[in-house]
Amino acid sequence: MNFRNSILLSLMVLLSQLGFAQQNQAQSFSLKEAVDYAKKYNYTLKNNKLDVISSQKKVNEIFALGLPQINGSANLINNTQIAQQVIPNFLYPAMSSEPYLKFSFARPFTSSLSVSANQLIFDGTFFLGVKASKEFVNLAQLNVSRTEIETEVNVSKAYYMVLLLESNENMMGKNITSLQKTKSDIDQFYKNGFSEKVDVDRLALQLSNLMLQKEKMHDQKEIAKMVLKLQMGLGVADSIVLTDGLEKLYEDSKVAVPADEKVSYGNRVEYKMLQQQLSLNNLDRKRYTVGYLPSLYAFASHTENAFGDSFSKLYKEFYPGTNIGLNMTVPIFDGFRKNAQTQQAKIGIAKTENDIKNFENVINQQVYQSKANFLRSSQQLEIQRGNLKLAQDIYDKMEIKYKNGVGSSLELTTAQTDLENARTNLLTTVYEYFVAEMELKKALGQIK
Repeated sequence: MNFRNSILLSLMVLLSQLGFAQQNQAQSFSLKEAVDYAKKYNYTLKNNKLDVISSQKKVNEIFALGLPQINGSANLINNTQIAQQVIPNFLYPAMSSEPYLKFSFARPFTSSLSVSANQLIFDGTFFLGVKASKEFVNLAQLNVSRTEIETEVNVSKAYYMVLLLESNENMMGKNITSLQKTKSDIDQFYKNGFSEKVDVDRLALQLSNLMLQKEKMHDQKEIAKMVLKLQMGLGVADSIVLTDGLEKLYEDSKVAVPADEKVSYGNRVEYKMLQQQLSLNNLDRKRYTVGYLPSLYAFASHTENAFGDSFSKLYKEFYPGTNIGLNMTVPIFDGFRKNAQTQQAKIGIAKTENDIKNFENVINQQVYQSKANFLRSSQQLEIQRGNLKLAQDIYDKMEIKYKNGVGSSLELTTAQTDLENARTNLLTTVYEYFVAEMELKKALGQIK
């Protein structure tokens, strides 16, 4: 390998390494950035946006039926065996001995070129179809809004869960460090004869269990990150860093708890979708009703025919033909088919109206439940903060007593366990608070 090729190969390797490093560089996301990213790249949301485009194209497809429909055609026929017609010979028997005469009305080669056009003048189902297709576009757009709301809720919950597990993991790390120091002190006490072997063993067991829990918590955190990345539309192998913390998000948390008054159903996108479905059902009923009206079309066609005894003489002369006209179709009797279809459409309207009334009750129940959960989690959060402070005070006192020789190792380890539980309970309550907040906003229709 010459010097030039060596330089090129080295550059290629360097560029590939830089590209790989850049590809695996961790991306940082605040909660808002994670939600905004998901609304662009979440795959379910992408498909719903494609459904909107598809429904818009459906409008164009239906609208095209009302525009002129122009078609051209051409054919070429080689009559290899020309059919003959037989008629009685009016000259028989006076002037001919043949009772029948044989005639051929075709030439060996025939060809025709034609163009035709049709134009819809009136058809009630067409105009309703165009209107219904536009309403369907609105329904698809509402479905995008619904998916955006669900995406924001799911990404937020996943984000909170990762923060919770990260905080738990960090807390366990601090507890391990603190416990290791305590164990080191007790080891020294034991060597100096001021402590028993069971005290050392008890702390060693607690330390070992805490390390195992930390490893398990780390695995859970990585799985939660994968769930978050799937919700955002990232690859599960991508590296991400969350820049928001639970405390910061709690300080920024602002949700207005409504008084016990009538809820505005129209704020919920699901309610709007049901209203849109009702409009489509009414249009469906009207479609069968206008089916009793006549439909009117205009048509025109022009044909050029050519005949010849051989292919070379086929297109020497053309014989044109043109016609224009109107075609009206008047429904007279269809065996009560449209009546049955109309009745089915009315049943569909009644079912959708029932769904709307039922969903109003569902919204009331969701608002009541989510409001109760939010208020309860807010109260529990304050209680857990007090519990943590109390557990920390107890642990500090037990540690001082133990070091002064007036406390037991069991009291110290019990205080350590209570402190860990208090921290875990506080973080769990913070997560439950955020989830309750998201559910309340969703129930009230405050997530747009």
